[in-house]
Amino acid sequence: MSCFFRLFASPGKMDGNPLSEIEEIVKTTTEQHESNSRVDGGGGVENASTNGHGRSHDNNDESHTAVSDKAAALKKRQCIFAELMSTEEAYVQDLHEIVNGYMTEINNTNSDIPMPEDLKGGKMKLVFNNIKDIYEWHRDFFLRALRNCQKSPADLGPLIKRSATKFALYYTYCSNKPLSEYIVSAHYQYFDSIRQKLGHRLDLNNLIIKPVQRITKYELLIKEIIKATEGAGLYKEVPMLQEAYQQMKVVVKTVNDMMVVLRSLQDFDGEITAQGSLLMQGPMNCVVDAAQKHRELQVFLFQQIIIFADIEKTKNQYASPIFKYRSHIQLNHMQMKELGDCRFQIRSTDPKIPEMTIICQAASQENYAGWRDMLNKILQQQNDLIFMLSNPLSTKNK
Repeated sequence: MSCFFRLFASPGKMDGNPLSEIEEIVKTTTEQHESNSRVDGGGGVENASTNGHGRSHDNNDESHTAVSDKAAALKKRQCIFAELMSTEEAYVQDLHEIVNGYMTEINNTNSDIPMPEDLKGGKMKLVFNNIKDIYEWHRDFFLRALRNCQKSPADLGPLIKRSATKFALYYTYCSNKPLSEYIVSAHYQYFDSIRQKLGHRLDLNNLIIKPVQRITKYELLIKEIIKATEGAGLYKEVPMLQEAYQQMKVVVKTVNDMMVVLRSLQDFDGEITAQGSLLMQGPMNCVVDAAQKHRELQVFLFQQIIIFADIEKTKNQYASPIFKYRSHIQLNHMQMKELGDCRFQIRSTDPKIPEMTIICQAASQENYAGWRDMLNKILQQQNDLIFMLSNPLSTKNK
């Protein structure tokens, strides 16, 4: 049985006598065609003799094609929703195996699998991070909400929008993903012994990558749903779906950017995950000291800090470059000045460190505008916060 006939129909139905989306479109299009035929037939015998049966056949063909195209688009959309549901159920089951399988066994004080000394203490928390929170949210809310969307597809866009704060859980989870992969690989025998005891097919490394894969899947499926929705002529649903798609693109990009930084940035002594979200990154021509020449540095702008790193090209042309930490400026101790010619100057005002001034030049006016606007926005937010703290009564009266 095809996925189309297994699925619930969308709204636009009457209690006791449900009509599917496809039937609604066929009905509506047929009525329109009959109405057009009556108008076309107003010319009587003359029209019939002039246009013959050709015009009638042409109209029938066009009408039939329109109905068929919309029906095909709706069937495809319902199939995509079926895939969204089936993969969500499989994803929740994978998370279940991690939380109620591995984590339960690891926390079992009577386990017959001894934990390596190196993993005792806080290191085990780095492996799983906040995956239990992700599991419980998907199990208790998001999976059920998607089932409702299968009955009412128009609700998918609003659901994704409402879930924005919960998708931020993935930022936390992925913030130490490379480290968790390293720990699991370094203690493969221990974790594989648990896998064998639990009777799981996938090893832990293949399970803990599932959240990263899942958010990418959401982006792809929503994009396909938008195409099918447009093809079905349900244009009122498209704007909210587009908004949901853009939201998921931001989630995926943020996670990917953070993982790239964690894997490629070296020699930074601070805690990179404590610097807030990664807002921008990219190469810029920089002068760190007035006596130095321009050199290309990779610049990472986080919510709390801006980091400058040397770019080390790898011998393998397919490998990602390595970034060696060079210097940084805390954003709450930063001043910025525009210099023209796609250049701006930022200066550290932190009294605890020697004065530092860095001149940055972007590759294009568009790129420069992006950096300038983001830095100005951050500085304005800081000024607003300082004003609120120093003038609490004035702020309250506004």
